[in-house]
Formats: sequence, structure tokens, C-alpha cells
Amino acid sequence: MGRTPCCSKVGMKKGPWSIEEDMLLTSYIHLHGEGNWRSLPMNAGLLRCSKSCRLRWVNYLRPGIKRGNFSPEEDDLIIPLYSLLGGRWSLIAGRLSGRTDNEIKNHWHTNLLKKLKASGIEPKP
Repeated sequence: MGRTPCCSKVGMKKGPWSIEEDMLLTSYIHLHGEGNWRSLPMNAGLLRCSKSCRLRWVNYLRPGIKRGNFSPEEDDLIIPLYSLLGGRWSLIAGRLSGRTDNEIKNHWHTNLLKKLKASGIEPKP
């Protein structure tokens, strides 16, 4: 059985978000709050999939998101948390204020893991 698709995908816009789309999504959420993501694109006037809208809000537009380089203190916290929790990125993100699980996962795989392996340390999940 399974879940019905969130949208028909026909006529949906793909690719990078424009500034106008970001403004439409942000203003709609400020007025109506986070909630029914399936109806949001149509109600906000966006030609995007509901999943795309949700991910854009959660990972890029939500207030309080910390973007940019990770501090050495954050790195020093991620490494033992990974050893303790493994790849449960959302649990690790809960302990780093303002960072998203996706951003931490990407930082782990592109920077921290390589740095640890170069030091001769093999992290255990």
C-alpha cells in the first residue's frame, strides 16, 4: 500500500530556489506557522513539492540556523558524540544548537572523518 505521493510532479519546479520563492515560503510560514506541509505549496503559491518546501525551511530558512564553518569546539563535541551515537545525525544535532543534522553529516563525511583517518584514528560508530 504505502503513502500517496505528495504531488504529481508534473509542472513542479526543480533546481535552485529563487529569492522570491524563499520570500513566499518564509512569509507564509510566519503568517500560518509550520504545519501541513502537503497543502503549503499550493496555499503559498509555490510550484514546488511539499518535501522540497519542508527541507528548504528546515535546512536553510528557519530562524536560528547557524551556517558556515564549524568551530574547533563543535568538532570536539561531534567526534565523541559520533562514537557514542553513531550516524544518528538528528540526535547529534540536538546537542549542537543551531546546526542541522544534514549539515553535521556533511561536515563529518567531508572534513572530520578525513582528518581523523589522516591522524591514524579510526572512529567507531
